[in-house]
Amino acid sequence: MIDVLLVMPPVSEAVQFPYLALPQLTAAWTARGHRVRAIDLNLEYRDEVLLRRPTAPEDGAADDAPTAAAIYRGVSEDYRAAHGDLLLRTARDRSAGFDQETAITATGRYVLRQAGRDGWILPGTPRLGRIDELVEASLGSWSARWCADRLEALLAEHRPRLLAFTVPFFSQVVPTLALATSVKRRRPDVRIALGGPTVQMWAAALRRRTAAAGSVDHWCVGHGEDFLTDVLGTGPARTREVPERPAEGLRDGFVLNDQPAPDFGQFDFADYSNQAHQFPYRLTVGCYWGRCTFCSYGNRYRDARAFQQIDPGTAARHLVGLTRRLGITDVAVADENTGLRHLLRVMEAVRRGGADLTFRVRARLEPELADPGFCRRLREAGCVQISTGFETADQDVLDSLRKGQDAAHAERAVLNLTGAGIVTNLSFMDGYDHPRAVEGHRDTVGVIRRHPADMGLDTLQLLVAEPGSHLWADRPREDDDPLVTNDGLAFAAGRVGGAVLAGAATDEARDRLLRMTVEAVPDAERAGRPDLPQHTDGRPAASGDRTTAARPRFAVALRRVGGRWFLADVAWPRMAAVPAGLTPTPDGRFLPEDRDGRRWLHRMLDKRLLEPDGPDPTAAGARRAPAASDALGGRSV
Repeated sequence: MIDVLLVMPPVSEAVQFPYLALPQLTAAWTARGHRVRAIDLNLEYRDEVLLRRPTAPEDGAADDAPTAAAIYRGVSEDYRAAHGDLLLRTARDRSAGFDQETAITATGRYVLRQAGRDGWILPGTPRLGRIDELVEASLGSWSARWCADRLEALLAEHRPRLLAFTVPFFSQVVPTLALATSVKRRRPDVRIALGGPTVQMWAAALRRRTAAAGSVDHWCVGHGEDFLTDVLGTGPARTREVPERPAEGLRDGFVLNDQPAPDFGQFDFADYSNQAHQFPYRLTVGCYWGRCTFCSYGNRYRDARAFQQIDPGTAARHLVGLTRRLGITDVAVADENTGLRHLLRVMEAVRRGGADLTFRVRARLEPELADPGFCRRLREAGCVQISTGFETADQDVLDSLRKGQDAAHAERAVLNLTGAGIVTNLSFMDGYDHPRAVEGHRDTVGVIRRHPADMGLDTLQLLVAEPGSHLWADRPREDDDPLVTNDGLAFAAGRVGGAVLAGAATDEARDRLLRMTVEAVPDAERAGRPDLPQHTDGRPAASGDRTTAARPRFAVALRRVGGRWFLADVAWPRMAAVPAGLTPTPDGRFLPEDRDGRRWLHRMLDKRLLEPDGPDPTAAGARRAPAASDALGGRSV
């Protein structure tokens, strides 16, 4: 019997390393004398989706004249059934380069497709009041049944006193409530707790608006480190007395410097699809700036005066110890906003401690970045990547958001960082309730087009009002008004919140952002997007004049449907029909003999649906693209 089964639920894109709440809470709760079992159900769900047995044909796939969409869905499902294990292996293969990026993208799309079919992805413009019907409708789905059965097995094995879910993303709300409902119906005596950033934001509204919230016994709306002891009422003596009633919110006595290093002992990093061998770590809680009107996290911590940052010496001891114990060489600082001067002190202390670590962080484009020397110092100390909110190039819009950022400085800072060898991954926003929103979009596109080689892309997202943010507080609306999602722009609809704009203005802003995904794409992003044309000097991007043989690129399915051959890219959804007179060889190669066939082959090479057939197809080619004999093993329509 254990004290707590701590679960990271589906559906989330957090599959690159253990989500920090799990190893951090495991360490804190274990230090307080509790017995903890942590389980990354989100990761297990991803693997099960990719490896599950073939499903029934998609609706419309067996029609006499199936639509292109139905053909794509059927071919894509066949590919998953035949090669899901290959996709998972490649997603974890850090030596695979572009193939790994492709596999990560493909696995994410398969997860979204399954979760969407099973009702776990919020549809259209959702309301909180509809969550109950979404939960009930999903309970009989494959996703809910498989996850509930997995939890049932874990509950039977470990007999925990508490089942706790950490919920960092809104995309996990419906799955978590569905699993809580299912567990309660099977085991009414199991105590269930929810915590995490999304719970901090949405707990009050969910409890008001959803009956499914009644399956939850405990809601952690502050820090989780003391929560377990407060709920269970047991554990060793602590540095402070257990309160009769735990403090609500962020004023709960949490002290960052008193926390132990995260405990990764229950996690196998080889199971995660990180492209660098890295682990997560936090240097702060909250945001030192905290004024951006759209940021619930920063606003809540600033308003509660709850921002903290760890002592550089303490952080260095943790990181050096973790490095020696785990053999990991790269750290993803999990803070929403890392102070760069603080980061520099930590990194330099790590170097003095004898560890040669590189760091990836989220940070603001601080004034110090105007100095190329400061940027070089960051790089020399180990910083290799900064993700940051560029938002918009329009100063008036930035000022209306209280961003505290100078647009001209932001552009210069990005160039200085790139010049120092630090990759910048930028977030851009639209959907501002500001008269210069359209002009701001145009100016932002101009910045990207001026510096495509110096910028990377993190996210494109609509501005939404999240509970706890200043934008939400200023909304004269009820909390069951239609919500706005980032559907089409982010994994599983991304950030969810109240509408900032009225009427069709939100859709217009979404359309502008969608156009940016093809019209204003930094070179680093374009290189990993075979669905976009590559920058060239007018010559074909990939084919070469003398290429006479080619085969499907990795994660491109080759199938015959209704007597016609098709190429379907399962990572970047697109499809091409093979000319009627051109038939692949049994091992999946194309060897066109006439001029029209060669022209088609070169077009497919330029689109990166095909790749040149190498001299040794049993080496790289065999791994990169399944043989046609395997590809033809699936059903044909």
